[in-house]
Amino acid sequence: MRNIPDTIETNCPALNSAWAKYAAGLINRPGVLIPDTEAELNWHAFLGHSVDMQGFRAAEFAGVDSLSQNTALPFKSLKEREIGVERLAALWHVGAIRDHLLHVTTSAAAGTPMQPTYEVLETQGGSDGTSLAGALKAFPYRKTHKVVRALLQNPALLADSFGSSFRVWLKDTCRKFGADEFPPANFRQTVTPGGRQTPLELERALRFELEHDFYLVGPAMSPYMLCDWQLWLWNEGKTGWFANFKLDAFHQEFVRKHGGGLIPADEKGFTAWWIGYCPEIPPRLANECMWLAIESKLPLP
Repeated sequence: MRNIPDTIETNCPALNSAWAKYAAGLINRPGVLIPDTEAELNWHAFLGHSVDMQGFRAAEFAGVDSLSQNTALPFKSLKEREIGVERLAALWHVGAIRDHLLHVTTSAAAGTPMQPTYEVLETQGGSDGTSLAGALKAFPYRKTHKVVRALLQNPALLADSFGSSFRVWLKDTCRKFGADEFPPANFRQTVTPGGRQTPLELERALRFELEHDFYLVGPAMSPYMLCDWQLWLWNEGKTGWFANFKLDAFHQEFVRKHGGGLIPADEKGFTAWWIGYCPEIPPRLANECMWLAIESKLPLP
């Protein structure tokens, strides 16, 4: 277990305050660190993070986080419904469902109602399709056809080629890049992915591969699918310092409101700025403190 200081001193008083409020408890706080197990990586890093976008709180939908908003309809998460990677993949393999989602996400006009997607799940997807449609209807956050497609298409890739395991995908991809052990003891080691002439650090190469393999996973989501697994490995002493964190809207809002022009807004700049103050601690911890401060509307100097 790593030693996390109770306080830090940076040139940003607001971050110092957010750190004092949240940092010491983060390592033991449920829903942050992701243990290196198949189940945790599937439910949390994969289903809980890969489509956490556009107002859709995927971790709450998957059931690894508690629902943070009241809903008029009874909501049960995917985990409560026992609809995991294998059963989501099976829905993608239903031709009528797959064809509908491919059509509605590539050729339909923006703003197409969700009802046709619910209907095809209910009429063509059997009990799991009906259950998934019910979960989507009750979920009190914005839903899109693209999110539903990602929830089915991405698990199908794991089911078809990686034993329905995100951990196997990670292990095979690290091996493909020539990483010498798994989990990697050094995410900063240099690798040369196929088709690229320029060497990359392993964690960056994994991000590019996530974005290539999985639908709707872009530059904001790919580090999020890795960083809390990396944080668990780091806290357990199984890996060294790493750079990944989630540069999302809450992080950007914190920098804009409280950074005083001193905290760089870009990922590379923020990482370099953070190292100047806390070179032994991954920037993900500061990033999560900033997220919690905005989420909880913490009064800040």
